[in-house]
Amino acid sequence: MDAPYAAVDVNPDRGRVRGEAIGPGAAYRGIPFAAPPVGPLRWREAQPLKPWHGVREAKAFGANCIQPETPGNAGQAQSEDCLTLTVVTPDRKARGLPVLVSIYGGAFFVGSGRHIADNDLSPIVRRGVVLVSPNYRVGRIGFFAHPALNAEAGRGTGNFWLSDQIAALHWVKRNIAKFGGDPAKVTILGCSAGGSSVNALMASPASQGLFARAASHSGGGFFNATRPMAEALPQGLAFAARAGVADTGATGLARLRELTPAQVLLADPGPPNFGAIIDGHLLPKQISATFAAGEQAHVPFIAGSTSNEASVFGLMGFDATVLEERFGIDFAKVRQVYGPLPEAELLRRVQTDFLFTAAAQGMAGLAARSAPAWSYYFDYVPTEKRAEMPGAAHCADMPHTFGLIEPESAEDRRVEALLQDYTYNFIAAGDPNGPHLPPWTPAVPGTAAPLYIGTATAVQRGFKQAELAYWYAKWRSDTGLGVEP
Repeated sequence: MDAPYAAVDVNPDRGRVRGEAIGPGAAYRGIPFAAPPVGPLRWREAQPLKPWHGVREAKAFGANCIQPETPGNAGQAQSEDCLTLTVVTPDRKARGLPVLVSIYGGAFFVGSGRHIADNDLSPIVRRGVVLVSPNYRVGRIGFFAHPALNAEAGRGTGNFWLSDQIAALHWVKRNIAKFGGDPAKVTILGCSAGGSSVNALMASPASQGLFARAASHSGGGFFNATRPMAEALPQGLAFAARAGVADTGATGLARLRELTPAQVLLADPGPPNFGAIIDGHLLPKQISATFAAGEQAHVPFIAGSTSNEASVFGLMGFDATVLEERFGIDFAKVRQVYGPLPEAELLRRVQTDFLFTAAAQGMAGLAARSAPAWSYYFDYVPTEKRAEMPGAAHCADMPHTFGLIEPESAEDRRVEALLQDYTYNFIAAGDPNGPHLPPWTPAVPGTAAPLYIGTATAVQRGFKQAELAYWYAKWRSDTGLGVEP
């Protein structure tokens, strides 16, 4: 058996790191990929990292980016100096392995790269995949539009989170071969805010050529996916006012940069409200408009969602009143589409379909105009939970895909094996299909036919036809786009 830290030094371009051997593989944790965004670099896009001398220990995860404490991150170190990533390889001697860059979710206000990149080799990694899991700035530290920031940058800015993800992908392109990976076979994958990030990376001109395939799980993309600068600036100024800074010039910006992390967090009470900003730079236009114009990355793409995405809305605070006032949803008209349902069930279905189902199917349809794309709908609930759950919760497919839970039944094991097979095939070859799997036909623009994953798995044609038609019509009306997803 290998000694705990035997023969696992690697020399990426900024300095040598020493990781931890895991059988024939290894984990390298807490590797910096960009300059610490502290002091005058707070609220600036990710900057190049200076080289270090000697060997840097890479055995422990880097600090989480600044975020509220939750049960999921309790006790974990936090810092603004958080732009690190973890690399896990199944075989230190291997070369040319496909690479998975996993982008975490958390409503863009919590989360870290340690969620997937734990100490053990996940089933996907063991099959022969190099896993990369980067941190990126969340909350107001990662999402902030302000007149003084635009003046300082000489253009629109505010998507610091996205600049971090792009910097991590540049690091992967430069360095992953030294960890056994192939920089030409990089897949980006994420769920929830991670899926939204995948959509943004697909749409950003600054990330083109940095990945070969992309998978957006429960990532939305139609409604609430981006906000124009004209909306983001007042939101930023309102934050500054809550923090006690009314000056909108350079002096005010200097004061904002002097706020402690605790003061930044305290100035954003209430449900999280962070999202991509149309800055004319990293994101030139609304993300779905970029897809509709065929200007996104032309790479194989998967988009999907679950059958009870409404499970996340307690966190987001999107009740019927918010949906009506913020998004202009007319529940009287919606009821004509969904039929006579109890109020709570109607709200659950609208929450699920409005932000997630329609977007997953629509984004796949838009992407399919220029590259292979597939969509899915995950409706599997373990047997012992079916009496208490109306469907598969938000991101419920992810624990199965990454082996984060122990299957309790033969049916659980079947679904887990399916998801892992499809995912590995996509990472390795850019097509989820493979021997002995139910056929998963590519998306066709103008018709939704996702792979329905439940107690049975098969492509479902004519999927939610009336409901999707209603939401697509609203999307076209809201955006002025005449494209049929």
